[in-house]
This record gives sequence, structure tokens and C-alpha cells, in this order.
Amino acid sequence: MQELGKFGIVCIEDMVHQLYNAGPHFKEVVRFMWPFVLNKPAEGLKGSKALFKEGGDTGNREDLINELMDKMN
Repeated sequence: MQELGKFGIVCIEDMVHQLYNAGPHFKEVVRFMWPFVLNKPAEGLKGSKALFKEGGDTGNREDLINELMDKMN
């Protein structure tokens, strides 16, 4: 995170804050993250707008996020 340190962004929480609030260094954070690309899961997404806890793909996966990330790499 040395590249973003000059903007006062020193941790992931600072990045999230800039992204969530469209902060003054939003562009810098997005440019920093640009190389971080994930593929869609091999089996695809269900395309449903249903929440994850109701069997859909959207929403908070909590401790199951690592499973999704493994499928997307």
C-alpha cells in the first residue's frame, strides 16, 4: 500500500472507506485495484436477484467468501 500512502490510505479499511463513500481519492484507489481481476465462477452465477441466504447469489456470504474466491481464480 506504499503507492496509496501519499494519499493517507494505509490499510484495506481506508480503501473501503474511499470506495464506499466515493471519497476524494476514489480514482487513485480504483486505479490501484485495476490489476486485481477475477473471473466468473466456473459453474457460473445463478443470475437471480435472490439473496445468498435464500439460495441466490447476491448478498453477504460471511465466512463462505473464500469458497467463492477459490471458484473465481
